[in-house]
Amino acid sequence: MPQIRNVAVLSHSGAGKTSLVEAMLYRAGAISNRGNVEDGTTVSDVTPEEKRRKISIYSTVHPFEWQDDAFNLIDTPGYADFVGEIRGAQAAADGVLIVVSAVSGVAVGTERVWTSSFERELNTIFVINKMDRENADFFRTMASIEDSLAGNIAAIQVPIGQAEDFRGIVDLLDMVAYTWEGGERSKGPIPDEVAGVAQEYRERLVEAVVETDDDLMMAYLEDQDLDNELVKKAFFAAVRANTLQPVLMTSAMQQMGITLLLDFMSQGVRHVEQHRPLRVEKGDMPDLGAEGPFVARVFKTVIDPYLGKVSMMRVLSGRLKAGEALRDNTQENDVRTAHLYVPKGKDLSEVKELSAGMIGAITKADAVKTGDTLASPGCDVVLANIRFPQPVMALALTPKTRADDDKLSDALGKTLDADPTLELVRDPDTHETVLWGMGHVHLEVATGVMSDRFGVNVDTRPPKISYRETISTTGDARYRHRKQSGGAGQFAEVAMRVEPAERNEGEIFDWAVVGGTIPTNFQSSCEKGFRASLEKGPMGFRVVDVKAIVYDGKDHPVDSKDVAFQIAAGEAFREACAGAKPVLLEPIALVKVRVPDRHTGDVISDFNGRRGRILGMDSEGSVAIISAHVPMSEVQNYSADLRSMTGGRGAFSLRFERYDAAPQNVAQRVMSEREAAAAS
Repeated sequence: MPQIRNVAVLSHSGAGKTSLVEAMLYRAGAISNRGNVEDGTTVSDVTPEEKRRKISIYSTVHPFEWQDDAFNLIDTPGYADFVGEIRGAQAAADGVLIVVSAVSGVAVGTERVWTSSFERELNTIFVINKMDRENADFFRTMASIEDSLAGNIAAIQVPIGQAEDFRGIVDLLDMVAYTWEGGERSKGPIPDEVAGVAQEYRERLVEAVVETDDDLMMAYLEDQDLDNELVKKAFFAAVRANTLQPVLMTSAMQQMGITLLLDFMSQGVRHVEQHRPLRVEKGDMPDLGAEGPFVARVFKTVIDPYLGKVSMMRVLSGRLKAGEALRDNTQENDVRTAHLYVPKGKDLSEVKELSAGMIGAITKADAVKTGDTLASPGCDVVLANIRFPQPVMALALTPKTRADDDKLSDALGKTLDADPTLELVRDPDTHETVLWGMGHVHLEVATGVMSDRFGVNVDTRPPKISYRETISTTGDARYRHRKQSGGAGQFAEVAMRVEPAERNEGEIFDWAVVGGTIPTNFQSSCEKGFRASLEKGPMGFRVVDVKAIVYDGKDHPVDSKDVAFQIAAGEAFREACAGAKPVLLEPIALVKVRVPDRHTGDVISDFNGRRGRILGMDSEGSVAIISAHVPMSEVQNYSADLRSMTGGRGAFSLRFERYDAAPQNVAQRVMSEREAAAAS
């Protein structure tokens, strides 16, 4: 059986990644008809949501054979909202194809997948696609790649003609030309029109190769003639080791360059035994390959309406037969494996055995989660989990009907199982069920999945902002609680002083009663009343960073009791806070935006309009990273706004940082809105 190479196909949205996968599968004979993204007929985009939006939402695995080699292509979304699918595909891959549009060049999404692939030491190959499109320019795109991405990057092809005139490719490894006439490829000498540029890029390629090989470097420095076979051998070794990243070109729509790409992958993509050492959290990882104990990592979870929970895994070591015992070392649970499967697009095919290098699946292992390490009993290795970014946008969910309410918890659980970049929060301040995701499209898809697959319909809206309040000066109040209803009465009097505490110091209760004016057995009652009153201050929000001191009061020998002092202390605290100049606190987020340099002015200006405070700006090639503190209320819809502002070429991260005092005009607006909501 040939060794399987797993290749994730990555790109910024719109680079033609899915069309390239379709072209490769068609050329390899894995599919008989080429589909089209616009028509919704590709083998990758099969869900109604993908066809409607004309984008990939889920990663899909597509096996094929080329000559004597076996491959799994993993087509991934290019849309930034679905980064979880991308990270999972990278965890399953030996190598990656990073697709760059010959028209638009390197984008923020390109930067992102390059960085995450480089961090994982994945064997990386660049493919400049859309070479036949209007305004396509290989040399401009190549310069964009070299300027923006740090690596030992070298073109191994140059074009013959560009855009509408694109008709061929020069192979710089063998210095021959391939041209297409009437759809048929022919091989011949390099045309004079590109001979000069081909020689220039050949020299660049040789320089990149010799940097990876000490023997070749010595010969090169001594001006010796370099044997081309030795150069090619060193080149492919460097590519598989990811010490050199080659650049090829294609026109997926015209099927040009596809055969050359497939031929190259047979030599240039590493297999499982050549994979870089994996990060381990516990135990010792056995040697990668078919020998030794079974070890696999779950890289994706699918909820299938018929099969239930499907755990997709990349096998790294050993073999597993259907029915054999398996252990989830991450969750410390035993796993049943009655049936084993391999994926093919949207379908699963049952197999009797999985071995190292394969991508497989098991079903109905409900405790298994994405990122878990599955292994043979007795092998205790736990691989480092897949790192997913924190979500950046939230929606509050309200069930439409009572029936929806009854099913919501189960639907949310399954949706979160399938997508680790979603996060569910039940906000204790606003009492809302809040779903966090990577952007507005991501959240729209998630709520659509709950409706279409699980029959749960929800209303969505931006979540309420969790405002807090504190005091800015000292306050003092005395409150007497008296209740007489014919039988036993209630009596308590509490005098309390409140003072501002340091920010984030918390809520402090102090007892300064002298002379026994309040018996000490009621101290805990007063503290309970104080703690309960923190939930709603004079402005209507939770009170934070305040110190309360009970310094005097009165009791009654018969009517004083626990509940009376709780009530008196709570009311005294409210009155004291009302006289201590309460201040509204709003949550502040740290926002980091990655955009092409030309958009930095727009982003900074926009932040200023959102009451943001710019912290700094860094550059990575042609991409700028802008950091700012911005009120959470100003970035609730930032995902859509940034996409509109940058034409989809911006990306951002967001995390809660702290609470700060809101400006007076903001506080007045918030209070007015609160009063209007209460009156309606």
